[in-house]
Amino acid sequence: MNDPGLDDAVADEAVALDCTSSSPNQKIDENDNSLQNDAQYQQAARWWLASTAYPLVAGTFGPMASAFNICSLSQPWRMNLTSSGGTDVSDPKWVTAINAISLVFALIANLALSLNMARRIRFETAQPIIIVGWYISSAFLIAILIPFGVDMYKPENNGRIYSQSYYYGAFAAGIYFIIASLMVVTGYGAYRGCYSRKYNLSTSQRTLMLQTIIFCFYLLGGAAVYSKVEGWRFLDAVYFADYTLLTIGVGNFSPSTHLGRGLLFPYAIGGIIILGLIISSIRTLTLENGKQKIGNILTARTRKYLLKEAFSDRSHVKGVIPLLGERDAKAEGRSEREQRKQEFIAMRQVRELANVQHKWLSLLISFLLWMAVWLIGGVVFWRSESNAKWSYFEALYFAYTSILTIGYGDLYPISSLGKSFFVFWSLLAVPTITILISNLGDTAIRFIRDITLFIGELTILPGDQPFMDRLKTLTHISWIGWWIEETTGEKEGAGQSANKTNDPGKEPNNNPLDVKERKKDYPPGQCGDTAPENIHQYLYLLFQELRKMTEYACNTPSRKFDYLEWEYYIGLIAGDNKPDILRDEADDKQAQAAREWSWTDKKNPLLGEKSEVQWLLGELTEVLGRELSRASRGHDVPERAEREEEDDQISSREE
Repeated sequence: MNDPGLDDAVADEAVALDCTSSSPNQKIDENDNSLQNDAQYQQAARWWLASTAYPLVAGTFGPMASAFNICSLSQPWRMNLTSSGGTDVSDPKWVTAINAISLVFALIANLALSLNMARRIRFETAQPIIIVGWYISSAFLIAILIPFGVDMYKPENNGRIYSQSYYYGAFAAGIYFIIASLMVVTGYGAYRGCYSRKYNLSTSQRTLMLQTIIFCFYLLGGAAVYSKVEGWRFLDAVYFADYTLLTIGVGNFSPSTHLGRGLLFPYAIGGIIILGLIISSIRTLTLENGKQKIGNILTARTRKYLLKEAFSDRSHVKGVIPLLGERDAKAEGRSEREQRKQEFIAMRQVRELANVQHKWLSLLISFLLWMAVWLIGGVVFWRSESNAKWSYFEALYFAYTSILTIGYGDLYPISSLGKSFFVFWSLLAVPTITILISNLGDTAIRFIRDITLFIGELTILPGDQPFMDRLKTLTHISWIGWWIEETTGEKEGAGQSANKTNDPGKEPNNNPLDVKERKKDYPPGQCGDTAPENIHQYLYLLFQELRKMTEYACNTPSRKFDYLEWEYYIGLIAGDNKPDILRDEADDKQAQAAREWSWTDKKNPLLGEKSEVQWLLGELTEVLGRELSRASRGHDVPERAEREEEDDQISSREE
């Protein structure tokens, strides 16, 4: 996702979370100020929201607010309550004029935001238009909402009620004010230089905004057609179109003419397709891209805490990750290489623990959001349908069947507030339940799946282990260890590598070079063992590894390498496999830096945004480019000089 300034801003803030020394050998400072770290974390999350989430919310809800504004213009704001329903009470002309002006300003703000994101106008020009336009729209609507609210308490208005238009105007005013305030925060962060003053929209982001605009037009257009065909009020037709396209099927409005029923075939399927695309885009942005960015910040915090504990003499995380303190290293008699391996295992498990924590935190947030939408919706429906004598339980029942798109139709809103609020509420509720179900798939559903498989192994399905061994394994494993094993495949204990090679039956190899392949291109005597003997074999080795990484990059899920493989690749990147005759001072410095590098460093490839394959692909490409550049500039002169000297000796002997 090409967020506007997101990658740099989040990367900088994630680095700010880590108050360790810049030296790779220096360990965690025990005197870090935790309050300062919390403030930095909050700042990082806030600027991520300001640079990416707020503009997307504004671009998505702006068209929705304008659609509600159109609804508020479609009918008068008051009705005389009668036995047959109600008759409209005409609004003063100044009310309609101000309402129309507010819509014009809102449309200008929406247009400015779209042109800004499409880079048709500059950020500095568009941002004031967006903010001022939405604030003016909100202020104009509030300026007529308040007098109408006061006027309804006058004696001459006894027996009158608000129509749906009044409530649509209130929803539009509230949304205008909120998204304008969000854009103020976005503009403030951009002017402070916290991120770029331009939006680099990805396809998913651009698609979500366009799909929302299309859905609003489709909803209102279909409502206008059904209002004409079925003889309904326009806003009743909007209510019908909403629960039809969201597949809720409340049922108190349904087409009765042949033309209306015939039009339902293309109208419903088209709206459902558009809605499915919107939900897919929301899932992509929220669950895949947005979670990735916040997850990186959470990983940095988890790494910092666990490393402090790992290097502490009184650690509370024993059994979660390997202990890395000097006392533990001496007690176990670790060599320098074994210490590096323990650091590697610790960082792999830090990443997995952070992923588990992030998944459950996402589930908790989405569950609380869904509960809020359900419970608050129940309160509003309970109060709006007080004349129908709904109890709060009945309102919760109706909200629950609606939010899950069940729609029995035994209860439905009949008041102006109930119908208009249902349209606004349902457009929020359906995406909310979609996000919740997606998060359930990553956590609770996986747990239920594994429990089901375990029960199956104990009963009718054959398992790989005997019953007693399987039972002992279950009783001796913690929930943290279970998740680490589930996500990394580490079954042999903390001392083993986190992943095995993808090739079945193949043991990890610390030198993946295929000697037979090299001997096809080089005659016997030039190859010797698996180590390259000249610049051509060294470059061939880099090409071979790049080809493997390219193949791995096409696999899903992404390949993870064990410690021996990482040891080999780090050596290859550092130039340890380079022939001695080709080495220079720069190579020696690079090799020294690689030996001093620690897996606990904040920039290690196990904790970055890139996958392990992407990181290695980039590093190997950089090494290959550097070596080709050296060869083109004559840096293989020592090898050529040696060959020329041998040729001269042979020539002199022949003479």
